[in-house]
Amino acid sequence: MSESFTRVEIAFYPEYLNHWLRFGEPDEQQDLDRRRSLALFKQGRVFGYVRWRANEYGTQKWRFTIVRTVAPSLLLSRIEGVTPGGEVLLLVSGNAKVKRALLQIDALEAAAFEPADVSPAYYRHVHNRITAGQPVRAYTMAQHAAHLAARQVAS
Repeated sequence: MSESFTRVEIAFYPEYLNHWLRFGEPDEQQDLDRRRSLALFKQGRVFGYVRWRANEYGTQKWRFTIVRTVAPSLLLSRIEGVTPGGEVLLLVSGNAKVKRALLQIDALEAAAFEPADVSPAYYRHVHNRITAGQPVRAYTMAQHAAHLAARQVAS
């Protein structure tokens, strides 16, 4: 397995554990067994990662993270289930905040935006607004065009 990939743990154990990608297309996928796999992303990719865990009393942990993969030599954040880590664009925990963040992803898709191509600055905005309990501004075509133009210039 190449070290140039960021590895994301995917797992599903009914009614107990579900770690899955909400969006983002992995460059490769490796099945470990029938319930577990690894999604492999090259540098510069953006993905949404949901980690949910429960026990006989209900949901114990629910977290949604939007991550941009970076070179291991750069400053990165350790993220549970993501090796070696990445740049965190959005991180929310708890039922209400995760639901709000997932609704924002649904709204982006309803407006015909591919979530993996949305501006990282917008995801930081969503993170800050959800954390502060404030309304989130809608992502606009003008913001998206500016982001795509800036990305084109940078590459």
